[in-house]
Amino acid sequence: MHIFADGLTKVSLSNNNLRITLIQNGPDNTQLEAGTLVIPANMAANFANALGNSLKQLDEQAKAQREARADAKAEAEREASGLATPSDDDTGTVQ
Repeated sequence: MHIFADGLTKVSLSNNNLRITLIQNGPDNTQLEAGTLVIPANMAANFANALGNSLKQLDEQAKAQREARADAKAEAEREASGLATPSDDDTGTVQ
């Protein structure tokens, strides 16, 4: 099952379960309840840490991809302007 959530509205503890009410942004700036995420209370800290670590890794991957695209774009612009720098396996001769 997949639930799309834009945020959360309520977090509560009931019967040793952490309950997180998820919301979606609806039309006309309304918030619609999307569902409730239920996590055993004794697993909540591990769950939150795992989620946080996963988000950090995804952020680092996205940053590396943005930097690689920026580097590739800069290299393409240098090549297009005739200012390409020789690579390590080049002889250094510019034609």
